[in-house]
Amino acid sequence: MFLAGLLSAIAGVALFHTALARTVRANPSTEIPFSRNPGRVPAGSMAIRAAGAALIVLAAGLLSTTAWFWPFIVILAGPVAALVVILIHNNRVARGRLAGNC
Repeated sequence: MFLAGLLSAIAGVALFHTALARTVRANPSTEIPFSRNPGRVPAGSMAIRAAGAALIVLAAGLLSTTAWFWPFIVILAGPVAALVVILIHNNRVARGRLAGNC
């Protein structure tokens, strides 16, 4: 169960971040909001994100049979990394606007 959960977690986080990377590339000069979809959503991005989220939830369930802390690690690892990527992207966009206005 542990190996299946670990593989599911890796695949889920990889899919989730693939969808995020596609979204960031599709919105190079606009900020990506945290609470709703961005202006441009690449085709298939939502399906990839949903599949990634499903695999992450499956991994949390499979890993919960091994130790109580694994589900928390798996469920928080992907979204926390995604938030960091979005913050970096939005900061880069904001700095680009400030540099363009000088």
